Amino acid sequence: MIPKLKISSFLLKRLEKVKQQCSGCLFGVFYGDGILLLLGFNLESTIGQLNYKNIQYRFPAEIDLCGLVKFGDCTDNECHLKEIMQDVDITDNPILLNCKIETLVELKASIFMHGKLLDIPYEVMTEEELYSNFCFTRLKFNIKLYTLEKEESIKKDIQDLRKNVASGRLAFHVKNSNIFLTAGENGRSANQTAPSETKIADVLNFINSQKETVKLEESVKKTTRKKNVQDKENRNEYEIINIEVLKNRTREPNSEKVTDALPSMAMRIYREEKKLVIPLEVDAMAILFMETKLLGLYDILIESICRSLRLVENSIVERLIDIKENKEKIEGSSEIEEIEETNETKISKPEIYHFSPNNFGHFITAVYLKDLGDNLPLMQQKRKKFHHLLGLPQTRPYFRRGNRYVFKDDLPSSPLIDTHLGLKPSGVKNGRQYIVQLHYSYYHYMQQNFDDNGWGCAYRSLQTLCSWFRWHGYSNEEIPSHEKVQQYLYSIGDKPKSFVGSKQWIGSTEVSMCLQGFLGVDSKILHCSSGGDLAHKGFDLAMHFESQGTPIMIGGGVLAHTIIGIDFNEESKEIKFLILDPHYTGEDDIKIIQNKGWCGWKGADFWDKKSYYNLCMPQRPIVY
Repeated sequence: MIPKLKISSFLLKRLEKVKQQCSGCLFGVFYGDGILLLLGFNLESTIGQLNYKNIQYRFPAEIDLCGLVKFGDCTDNECHLKEIMQDVDITDNPILLNCKIETLVELKASIFMHGKLLDIPYEVMTEEELYSNFCFTRLKFNIKLYTLEKEESIKKDIQDLRKNVASGRLAFHVKNSNIFLTAGENGRSANQTAPSETKIADVLNFINSQKETVKLEESVKKTTRKKNVQDKENRNEYEIINIEVLKNRTREPNSEKVTDALPSMAMRIYREEKKLVIPLEVDAMAILFMETKLLGLYDILIESICRSLRLVENSIVERLIDIKENKEKIEGSSEIEEIEETNETKISKPEIYHFSPNNFGHFITAVYLKDLGDNLPLMQQKRKKFHHLLGLPQTRPYFRRGNRYVFKDDLPSSPLIDTHLGLKPSGVKNGRQYIVQLHYSYYHYMQQNFDDNGWGCAYRSLQTLCSWFRWHGYSNEEIPSHEKVQQYLYSIGDKPKSFVGSKQWIGSTEVSMCLQGFLGVDSKILHCSSGGDLAHKGFDLAMHFESQGTPIMIGGGVLAHTIIGIDFNEESKEIKFLILDPHYTGEDDIKIIQNKGWCGWKGADFWDKKSYYNLCMPQRPIVY
């Protein structure tokens, strides 16, 4: 049967940015009544290899290899299709997309059937439709892996672990619900807390209702979905279903101590050779169609764990190969730690990160060893290759640790993140909004139990700017305190020694100096002769937010603020400024902050016409 083909609007935008003649692989999800949705792609390496096997493990479970994409003129379509046929599992008939390098207007879709390519129509799935029709699961659990410090041992022991995971011995609990999943026929739930016809959408409705006393059966009966109850106005992200892994009791080798490691694994005992003791924090994801029945969820979760373990395996093996090839360079380092009491060795812990770059429409997962910092040449080279494979520019970071996707459950309670989300419209008629790129942290007076009321507004604005660079992977430096700022300005000769520990103000120039000193970030300074002049800077500010996306510190008179966006009508020149006000002294309560205007839209009359203003506009460094 010929599937009904749909293509994510995110994917189309990404395909349009590829300007070289090359080939790549397509990844998508098969769902509903014979619908294939294309979500992602990767490009061939510089030596012509498709490199799809390892890339596939980086996608959430259920997103699988399903075809090829060709950019420009090519004559080897059928050859490459036959190459990937054995690994295409979700359809018997791979898809081929032919893209013109100049434009996607002539994008052509074909399907490989009975040894021939046949044209096939496609529909575009919008961003809103994606968020309404799909969600993701996320599960986490910890385990220690005991193995030899050898490539073949790592592969064998993690393969055994995957087999153990897939053996049906695990059980899952959907958080904030009474749903438990255990292995049965076709992954059915062993208990009967959920009706047999329960769908993923019903589960989300139940979770979002936050009425734990209401049984799921009642919730399902009362559901009268037009689309999904969880559909939200202006929604711009996927719903996440958090899953708990229920733990068995098992024993460590050479020990009578009982631990909570999961899953149970046959641990080998190596008496003469050095062992690796590797703590694993499995963090796995899967994509789900809202109409998917709960009965099939168990197997999907198992597959998500196995993909995560494959990534862990690859990261450890790659590191062992690197160590072997560069042994003379790492002698005496702390990356392999000797443990005298047990004669064991420990390699730095694998850490799993999920990323969701702008205009991707899906998650990508990477595993980094803890002791390998983002700025090491080895890590830079790996990310450079990763950028190429995913068709991303090498001028901005996308896969540094700081770029990780921050799930709602992982957000800090203070400082608040992205405080402008949910604000009412600015009121500018036919305006276009230019907004800071997410994420940033809102720093204001009196935080961290530090009294800077009346003098620390520019320091707090600087902290917000620094937080943006941390969130976006440009820096791992801690947010500078007031004292650290003062010490630095004294150390470079900009301020006298008496400045350190004082309550003296700083301005835009000092903020730019600190950004350069702490983060290596250059800034442009935009001068305004008066507050009235700011009303005429719409084009400058629009260009900044379009090209840089960073928050702006503005100082004038005795006050400093942070500009995080504008709403601008180019014809009428009407403009509103989205202001983050560091003078707030209350608790981090988003309702108060928005309702009282501490984060909100301000007109041109917000600025004092008798004061001059300097705007510190940080520029993105060119890194990857």
